[in-house]
Amino acid sequence: MAMQKFRAMDDGEFQETGKVSLNKRILYLLLVLLIVVPIVVGVLVWYLAPPRSCDNLPNVEGESGANTGSEVTTTTTTTEVPNFESEPWKNLRLPRYIIPVHYDITLFPDIYNGNGWFYGNESVEIRITKDTSYILIHYYYMNITKTMLKNNSSGATIPIKRTFSYAENQFWVIETVSPLLSGAVVRLETQYDGSLTRSMVGLYKSRYVNSITGETRYLATSKFEPVSARRAFPSFDEPNIKAQYTIRLVHQDGYTALSNMPEVTIVPWSEDSSLRITSFQRSVDMSTYLVCFIVCDFQYLESRTKSNILVRTFATPDRVNQTKFSLDIAVHSMDLYEQLFNVSYPLPKQDLIAIPDFISGAMEHWGLITFRETNMLFDPEEASSANQQRVAVVVTHEIAHQWFGNIVTMDWWDDLWLNEGFASFMEYLGAASFKPSWDMMEQFVTEDAQPVMLTDSGMASHPIIVEVTSPNQINEVFDSISYSKGASVIRMLESIMGRDKFFLGVGKYLKKYAWANARTDDLWSALGMADEAAGLSVKAVMDTWTRQMGLPYVDLTFSYTENKVTAVQRRFLADNSMQYNATDSPYMYKWYIHLDHVSNTGSGSPVWISKNEDSVEFDISVSPQMNQSVWFKFNVNQTGFYRVNYPPNLWMRFATMLQNGGLQELSNVDKAGLINDALNFARAGHLPYDVALSMTLYLDQEHNHLPWESAYTAFAYISSMFQYGGSYGAWRKYVVMKTKPALEQLGWSDTGSHLQKLMRTNLIALACGHSDSDCLNNATVLFRAWLDNGQVIPPNLRQLVYRYGMENAGTDEDWNAMWEKYTTETVPQEKTKLLYGLSRTKQVWLLSRYLGMTKNESLVRSQDFFAVLIYISGNPVGRSLVWNWVRQNWDYLVGRFTLYSRSLGRLIPRVIRTFNTEFQLEEVLEFIGKNPDAGAGARSRDQSLETVRRNIAWMERHQSTITEWLCRQTSC
Repeated sequence: MAMQKFRAMDDGEFQETGKVSLNKRILYLLLVLLIVVPIVVGVLVWYLAPPRSCDNLPNVEGESGANTGSEVTTTTTTTEVPNFESEPWKNLRLPRYIIPVHYDITLFPDIYNGNGWFYGNESVEIRITKDTSYILIHYYYMNITKTMLKNNSSGATIPIKRTFSYAENQFWVIETVSPLLSGAVVRLETQYDGSLTRSMVGLYKSRYVNSITGETRYLATSKFEPVSARRAFPSFDEPNIKAQYTIRLVHQDGYTALSNMPEVTIVPWSEDSSLRITSFQRSVDMSTYLVCFIVCDFQYLESRTKSNILVRTFATPDRVNQTKFSLDIAVHSMDLYEQLFNVSYPLPKQDLIAIPDFISGAMEHWGLITFRETNMLFDPEEASSANQQRVAVVVTHEIAHQWFGNIVTMDWWDDLWLNEGFASFMEYLGAASFKPSWDMMEQFVTEDAQPVMLTDSGMASHPIIVEVTSPNQINEVFDSISYSKGASVIRMLESIMGRDKFFLGVGKYLKKYAWANARTDDLWSALGMADEAAGLSVKAVMDTWTRQMGLPYVDLTFSYTENKVTAVQRRFLADNSMQYNATDSPYMYKWYIHLDHVSNTGSGSPVWISKNEDSVEFDISVSPQMNQSVWFKFNVNQTGFYRVNYPPNLWMRFATMLQNGGLQELSNVDKAGLINDALNFARAGHLPYDVALSMTLYLDQEHNHLPWESAYTAFAYISSMFQYGGSYGAWRKYVVMKTKPALEQLGWSDTGSHLQKLMRTNLIALACGHSDSDCLNNATVLFRAWLDNGQVIPPNLRQLVYRYGMENAGTDEDWNAMWEKYTTETVPQEKTKLLYGLSRTKQVWLLSRYLGMTKNESLVRSQDFFAVLIYISGNPVGRSLVWNWVRQNWDYLVGRFTLYSRSLGRLIPRVIRTFNTEFQLEEVLEFIGKNPDAGAGARSRDQSLETVRRNIAWMERHQSTITEWLCRQTSC
């Protein structure tokens, strides 16, 4: 009944308030025909609508970009698209002379009694700055059932000639009988509806089972970034078109409605007193992708910042106590960012909410941040140290967006890095301030900088600032280059300028462009000079890092007689045999490099290598001969986004000194940098592998997490290349030989500092993963005690015990028992660990069964679908199984997720990333030939092909050298 009332209109008029009004005769008629009307309307909507209606489109789970449903309007409509290029709807971008000022939106998400549809009324106040006969507004996956245009001041109806859909650019086009004149202010009023069950973007329906009551409950929630606000309300859905919002949400009693601003009133809905309507304060100016609508029955904890901002953390009633850690770090980071930026948080409240079904890690909706549960909830009795750190950095990342992204928003998606790169840098500062003992700024190197260096060293990378011209490309640019490389160059700039000067400039930027949009050059202008003494502006320096892809390395040579160093800059490629055209870059693949160094006698004076020069020569104060008492390390604390290559004899001196207990003054992050640089130079062909591997000989004496983290990554690559070949035996023995002494000293007891706990998981993974019998026995004993006797496994060991227990001793019955535990588990991080453990069985038939289960969302949620496939593909037994399954089910995957899905676009690259034979390459090329449209995965597909070709070349060039070196170390 409420649904029909919401959709009914009195004489076709739309009320200014956004509420629906009915005349008395219609109201009486509805009361009499309480049962008949829904049936009649249902028949009209579902059976008489044109064939292209939403109901006829495939059900989609996860991110989606399928075609829009048809529209029903009260004005003349046409299905013909004008056949001339000069019309504004032919452009991807909206015209800038149609400016929304204020949206008034009333939404009823009907999540009750098995329903899954939403109904909306909207009025948009629009200012016209150029004569036009057309208004364009985005919409997607919805039925617009009524369109009206009125003079904003008088309320007089403006005659509409026609309305039509232009599906290619997702526009609803309104053509007026007479032109709208410059200076006019009009009000566009629409009525619309759409599905809540099609996908996990836009406005959608989620569910959870309350572990206390056992009851299944539903909620409506939203996720709009980058271009999905148009799925929930007709909108000018571009980041640089900001407006204010007045929002009302209709819901049942017992449910809470949330939006960006605080609620003003919660009263019975005038159209149906059995429902409530929550009205919210008028918002500040914000982009469409930051709007958020939620209706749920969650509970919350609350606190306040030093500036008295209310902060609340919402979760399902059975998990709300798991939000305490998120609440504490959110309050702390808000206080910190206000201090660093010297800009107050501008809203009256800040909510954080854990959503049971969420396609992304989190989303920075202004005043109402949404999270996947695993990234916000933390139970210290159940979650690991890595889980806790993940929650910390995700919360501090999203809080940082409230300034960088929300107060000041990038002008267009080509500058997405302004949002994501800065927030990815600030997340470490926020977490480091909250947990100083975690060494978060040092962990930045191994967690973000080193992995993205590998991505950026390929030919299929892209600049930080990248042109985007379609929704697929917009979705695709949310990648590690925008996030991790963006954060890395910000960290580098902060190190060059100094923290105080850097954040003084950031504060100027935020104040100057508050409530508006900015481009990268605006940030550089606010930051000013990178180096006053050198006369270098921030723009001059940073353009070389943001407007061309790739990264440099610095090749050093030493003159022992003259105490001079020559530093040459070159582009670093993951394979030095790759050819490239320097003219493809506006800077010829040259950078401004701030080269600093440290020695056991102190820090040296930094020098600049200009984008206009290949090399520099400079003096060093102490003899550069590497011996037991003298050493030099360039790129101090790895703050520069570049690698440093030393002559082979100096690399060997480093290795010898490390083995002999030297380099004690060198920081742990610098040791990690040396290991990472050496092994990547070898992988690329710049350094003999026997020299690079010598840098790992000392690791059995290493007791810090950071060097081991760098080694772990390098070891993992060699393992993935060797695991199916004859060289694996010698490699396995070497890894165990280095790992076992460090693990024995650290022990299996889940004790020690945060970093020691992270290190322990790496060591166990390396030892058990390379078949150390003692390690596997320990894991199996714990696995059996847990599964057979209910013994609790310490949180930091659980994922490893589940994996290696299942691999080493798991039976069919064990798999089924673990599955039962997964189905009843209520802690999100624990559910993820169980999903991972299930993927490690050696029984192919069980893995095949597991793959089939992913198609049933009641068994494996859509948000976990791709994770399960990647988990199984990481199992040596499961890699080819997943590859075959994906190829066989490709049409199903596209139908379910669409090619717009970033997750689907990255699936093939994740599955094939360790392929290293010509036969496997041919299989990939055959698949691509049959399925050439990659959608949002186009660049990832190119990168993966390049990776496979590099893997093949690596095996040909390096396998024998590494094997010979291993035999000298392990007596094979």
